[in-house]
Amino acid sequence: MWRAKPLHWVSLLSMIVVEIGLIAALVILLVLSNRWKGFVAIGGDFDFSLGVNSLHVRQTFSKAFLWTSLPAFLMTLFSLGFAAIVGAYSEELPYRNLLEGGSIDRTVCLDYRRYPAFYKYWPAWKNRNMTLGFGAFLSFLTTIVLVPIAAHLFQPIYPPFVTDKNFPVLSTYNASSLPAIVDYAPIIGIVAAVRVYGGKWPKWTDGAYAVAEHGVPIDLASGLNLTEMQINATGYSASLECRTMSEYSLARNPASGGTAILALDALDMGCNISLTAGVGPGNDIYLASVSNTNCPEGSGTSRIGFLAGRYSTLSTYLLEDINVIACTPFYAQTSGKIISPPGFDSISVEPTLSISEMRPDSWMLFEKQLVTLSNIGNNNSPDFTSQFGQLILDVAKSKDASLVLDTGTLLATIPSVFQSIYAVLARTRMFTKLPDDQTGIEAGVIFYSESRLATVSWSIDITIAIIAALTVLTIWLTILVPMKNPMLAEEPRGILSGAALLADSNLQQNIHDQEWRVQYCGRLHEWLKHKYVLGEERCTIDEHGIIKVSGLEDRPPEREKKPSASSSSAA
Repeated sequence: MWRAKPLHWVSLLSMIVVEIGLIAALVILLVLSNRWKGFVAIGGDFDFSLGVNSLHVRQTFSKAFLWTSLPAFLMTLFSLGFAAIVGAYSEELPYRNLLEGGSIDRTVCLDYRRYPAFYKYWPAWKNRNMTLGFGAFLSFLTTIVLVPIAAHLFQPIYPPFVTDKNFPVLSTYNASSLPAIVDYAPIIGIVAAVRVYGGKWPKWTDGAYAVAEHGVPIDLASGLNLTEMQINATGYSASLECRTMSEYSLARNPASGGTAILALDALDMGCNISLTAGVGPGNDIYLASVSNTNCPEGSGTSRIGFLAGRYSTLSTYLLEDINVIACTPFYAQTSGKIISPPGFDSISVEPTLSISEMRPDSWMLFEKQLVTLSNIGNNNSPDFTSQFGQLILDVAKSKDASLVLDTGTLLATIPSVFQSIYAVLARTRMFTKLPDDQTGIEAGVIFYSESRLATVSWSIDITIAIIAALTVLTIWLTILVPMKNPMLAEEPRGILSGAALLADSNLQQNIHDQEWRVQYCGRLHEWLKHKYVLGEERCTIDEHGIIKVSGLEDRPPEREKKPSASSSSAA
């Protein structure tokens, strides 16, 4: 007895092991990928170098072929193996049908090799060869579905990861380190560059808080793709609580003319605000500021007052759209965390609810010097707008030039500008560098992304479903194939094998008939269909291996057509 090797039990069991192994591997990779954000780190590409004498070749190979071309190649080999099993079963099927007995078309004339793989399953189903039909259909699916999507079973992803780290603290806040005299022009220039022209804040301040300088963790792995760092830290800031005043006195001297000295007096919750300055046609908009660092007890420590208006000769005081604003300064240290990209080029400070007062020793000098009057407009004009006031106006204009003197705009702009000036001042003047052997430690976390290989869920699901169907069919073939032994004594070898099988068959008398050669031009099967009524005959093989056909019934001759009545009358 001879049987094709793909149908041997060793081949079938091997295919079952491969199929179950593929399913198990895909399920494991799917679970690991979902649990660990990818099942393996990808790393860099391969570098291949080859040098022969003076010739040197260097080539970089991408690892992408490991999850694109390689799975497709392996799945192609797998589909070829399954196709070999289905093909061997389709070739053995006529001999298996001979053992049961069947019509000529289902035995000696059955040959599925003449059908393309695209629709071989359809004639198999029509012939009620259901196992072969499903096998051919699944083999077709492995070719047009399984192999193409094998290149998309996996894909690189870049998931975020979080790890706790300790960050060295390289400087410390010193409340007494503010000099008695500070040149605020560079500081105001920095704030203007950022708030008006879109520049960047100095390191270790976000324009609201100043924080100590930190370094990268010592145990940080090189080559790590950092995306963000968060450090627990204390931020130092100053703020203004501002309100507009409706009760104040304003006087001018002289009472007439286009230039005058204005005197403002107001009382804000017991703290006096007095401002005296000149106004004239030099500028269109004026904003004066004054500081009182000696408020009575219970009224707040200090005040900063503002007088703003638009120059107009039609107004009694040469100003219209007048705003009088009083602000109470507060200085604080706030617990929070620094949020920074790699390199600490720019940071943001996210405060928590832990806030306590931290007033620098030279706070009075800071407030007085900041609002010192400085004529920065027309030198021939008694312009009373200080550099601090001009910065407030510039920031307000950058938001909406038509609302510069709007009360709401000023109430929002003044505190934010004051806060930014103090943050830059504190960062540049009030932190002391720590010696290398005295650096501190702050806890924090790093966020980084890693190139990892992950499964593509939809393609994995389709692949597992198809391979599961292949496994079921292979198991069924493992049970079905040994039930019948083919009648072949040796491997069929072309035309000679067919002649040997029919040597002693009673079909020889039909083969020897010359009618099919002469009248049907050698079309034996066509002649048999016209000579006999095929379908009810029985073709079997006896114990000696001789094929016998019984029940062949001659096809009755076709009746001659009678002439129609119309043709008879015409004759």
